[in-house]
Amino acid sequence: MKYILLFVGLSFSTHAFAVSECTGRTPDGTWVTVHINTTGAMGAPDQGEVSFEKEETKFGYRFSREDITQFFEYDEPSNNTAMIGLAAYVAKESPVAIKYNGPNFVDMDLKTVLDQNQTKDIKGNFLRVWKGPGHSSDDQVQILTIACSTWANI
Repeated sequence: MKYILLFVGLSFSTHAFAVSECTGRTPDGTWVTVHINTTGAMGAPDQGEVSFEKEETKFGYRFSREDITQFFEYDEPSNNTAMIGLAAYVAKESPVAIKYNGPNFVDMDLKTVLDQNQTKDIKGNFLRVWKGPGHSSDDQVQILTIACSTWANI
């Protein structure tokens, strides 16, 4: 019965969307978060945002669907894992990239997850972002210890 209800919900839903978010911290203590929204049954990336936060200062920039060259997200509820991949170039020049394969920290504060070292043993992931307006496109930050979550509202 629950599968029938799920199928009916998917069939008539016109506003399905998903959210993927990854966070890491630079050596100087700046939090970097990339947030991606998708829409539609196929999960097409709609827009994204990069934010930098240190103490009371927060700034960032957005990127659009046209800036995203590759994107995928997948979560496996049976073992609570997620895969997220992103390659985007703001104004066709300044990079934003994610590679993540690990626990899906959905409904959790990603900063707390990192503060508690819950991702320290996960290797091969990265978050690389352009530092934003006022910086050249090769002025970037790369973080190797990140926490991510993805979830869909179907």
